[in-house]
Amino acid sequence: MGIYKPGLLLTVCILTACGGGGGGGGSDSSPPTTTTPVQTDNGSTDGNSGTAPQTPSEAPVSLTTGGVISGYTYTTPQGREYTLRGNGISAGYVQTWGLQNTSGTLISATSWCCGRMSYTTFGTWTNFETGQHDVFYTGDATLAANVPTQGTATYVGNGLREDKRSDATFNIDFAAKTINGNIAASDTFGTEVAMQGTIVNGGFTGSAQSGGQSGTFAGHFNGPAAEELGGLAQFTDSSKNASFGATRQ
Repeated sequence: MGIYKPGLLLTVCILTACGGGGGGGGSDSSPPTTTTPVQTDNGSTDGNSGTAPQTPSEAPVSLTTGGVISGYTYTTPQGREYTLRGNGISAGYVQTWGLQNTSGTLISATSWCCGRMSYTTFGTWTNFETGQHDVFYTGDATLAANVPTQGTATYVGNGLREDKRSDATFNIDFAAKTINGNIAASDTFGTEVAMQGTIVNGGFTGSAQSGGQSGTFAGHFNGPAAEELGGLAQFTDSSKNASFGATRQ
């Protein structure tokens, strides 16, 4: 296999131009390259069979399907640590750091999004050798007592698979305590993710569907007054896993 070499692989701009700092890249210091990770969400279940995910009994403030998330620090299943937020202002982008061998073959990659959100960060980790695709989210959680209990709202943002971003929309009925979300399908992102759930303890949990497969989703409102939300959807076929974040309109 050769010696592993970490490095910054790709920064994808959501805005017309990238600017500022922020993000951080953990302890990796290798020069950046321009290699784009290969999309693995092709609907295949090879190497992704396992126990169907269970809906959490309570909405967690942060959650990952693999590795460890603590505040704004994510540690991959391979043990590499990444600081997801730094000081200063950052533009909206997807940042990706990868691990390559000496031949230049991509072994794994960690991506996270988005610099322009104030209280929420979400991301992905992919092992290209095994096909495992894990997702995570974290944020500055809204206290349950500060989540609205009346009215409706729409949250608009992004979903993420590997470093592939797609539009996400969530319709909230605070009085009925329901949430319905959708991450749009695209040639790069893959099949859409539809979600239906219930608001509980400052967050939400429920069921998800993607490409004919059923799974679960969970998330939390973030910010002093539920200005944002973040979460993830999980499936037995981990290539369909997705993380997301959105801002109230």
